[in-house]
Amino acid sequence: MQVLRKAFKQPLSDVVTEFVACTHADAHLVKADLTGSIAHAQMLAEEGLISPSQGEAIEGGLNTLLAKAEAGKFELKVEYEDVHMNVEKQLEELIGSDALRLHTARSRNDQVALDLRLYTVGAIDALVDGLNFLQASILKSAKKHADIVMPGYTHLQRAQPVLYAHAILAFYEMFARDIERFNDCKKRTMVSPLGAGAQAGSGLSINPQSVAKKLGFPQVFSNSIDAVSDRDFAAEFLMACSLTAVHISQMAETLVIWSSSEFGFVELADNVTTTSSLMPHKKNPDPLEIARAKSGAVIGDLVNLLVTLKALPLGYNRDLQETKPPVINSAGIVGEALKVMACCVDAVTVNVEKTLAAASDPALMTTDLVEYLVNKGVPFRKAHETIAEIVADASENGVPLPDMEIEKYQGYAAEFGNDLYELFNPKLSVTAKKSHGSTGVAEVKKKL
Repeated sequence: MQVLRKAFKQPLSDVVTEFVACTHADAHLVKADLTGSIAHAQMLAEEGLISPSQGEAIEGGLNTLLAKAEAGKFELKVEYEDVHMNVEKQLEELIGSDALRLHTARSRNDQVALDLRLYTVGAIDALVDGLNFLQASILKSAKKHADIVMPGYTHLQRAQPVLYAHAILAFYEMFARDIERFNDCKKRTMVSPLGAGAQAGSGLSINPQSVAKKLGFPQVFSNSIDAVSDRDFAAEFLMACSLTAVHISQMAETLVIWSSSEFGFVELADNVTTTSSLMPHKKNPDPLEIARAKSGAVIGDLVNLLVTLKALPLGYNRDLQETKPPVINSAGIVGEALKVMACCVDAVTVNVEKTLAAASDPALMTTDLVEYLVNKGVPFRKAHETIAEIVADASENGVPLPDMEIEKYQGYAAEFGNDLYELFNPKLSVTAKKSHGSTGVAEVKKKL
């Protein structure tokens, strides 16, 4: 490290320099650092802590560096340790000694807290866009296959007939909650810590509220010690990322199962599948499997950050440097996974014959038989036990439920009539569902 060492008699070891440097993660924070610095410089000029001409020179230089960063040409040097000192040194090369005034009333402690908050706000916006895009693909698939009936599952066992649209829209709801979580996290992320200094604030006449307003942050810190050490927003962001990753993984797993030969409910287009290096017939759902696997890395990032925070003493500690990589890593993973999942959903074609055949299993209509008796005035528990006895009887005698004679049914319950045989049509089963949020045709049509 070549800066901030006037009080030391020895240069920092090269090994230590490499170890403590954070330029790899900070490469993602350059724009945030420059944006925060521009707002800070404007505030310094407004408060008379630097002259108007100095403010103009600093702001002009920072805008030049920002344009450089947006063009992908801003390089971080390890010997300057972090993004903050790299910006300051490059600014000095551009405008000379006026650059040395930029850090007035600011510490790298409150500066990095702001940078990470700005980055996280941008990441939230990008992930919400990605979630909206995936939801659009889900909705498109649901509309395309709106009338298709398939088995619904509990315990990975066939349960009751449902509409494919209803099943796929369950993921729409999961991602809607993810959007809510990210937007809620954004409220607590948009709190400006700039002005807290190292941890005690400043004796200079600064205006943290002005900086917050320039950055579009509706709030400013209340406690300077908390401001520099607070990474709750990062933990909350990673929690939202983790839940989104889990939902992605669950959706990926479902599509992998549905597309397997054993199920054959859906087929994935060639543009989202790979083949085997040995077996030419294979059509593998690799993107879905990778998306499923990457949820582990995101969950790991959350645990990583929480373990880093759990035993820190009050105030800023350099450990907090290690909260940046998990946020940056998970933002990237989830963002890419959302794009891949949208591609995969767009590539789904539902096999109407196979889904209908599977949904036509008479066992899936036993709940309809129970409700048939309930509608005839039979108490639910008695109706449930009656149908259970009928199912056992049919199984023991090898007689399919639709083929059992009416007299046999009536031997168990006099309420049975010939209309019971209509219940073994899975399409009628889903049509009959009328409760709110159900798989009923009318309910799903309304939802779509």
